[in-house]
Amino acid sequence: MAVNEHKTLPADIRFQKLQGSTIDSCTFSFGDEDHTLGNALRHVLMQQAKTELCGYSVPHPTEPYMHVRLQTIQGSDATEVLKDGLNDLAKICDTLTDKFDKALNDFESSA
Repeated sequence: MAVNEHKTLPADIRFQKLQGSTIDSCTFSFGDEDHTLGNALRHVLMQQAKTELCGYSVPHPTEPYMHVRLQTIQGSDATEVLKDGLNDLAKICDTLTDKFDKALNDFESSA
């Protein structure tokens, strides 16, 4: 085991809206997620017209949680904007997978 290698226990909760959240300003906690999802989701959410502010953090490297802070324009539901962002990110990932598979097949058939 390396010096900085550690085993993180699994998260107790997979997803929750943290206390102090309002309809248009929420902090969401994702269990067993890190910068991989956090940065991609933040980028997609910032592209949404209803998003005013979005950021993410990993509170501590040994904790299995990633927090997303989302503030939307007044009258917009932050939870709905998050759902839309997650759906958009899933579509992007599907498109990337399809393009990769096609390129791999083209490469293998030309070899």
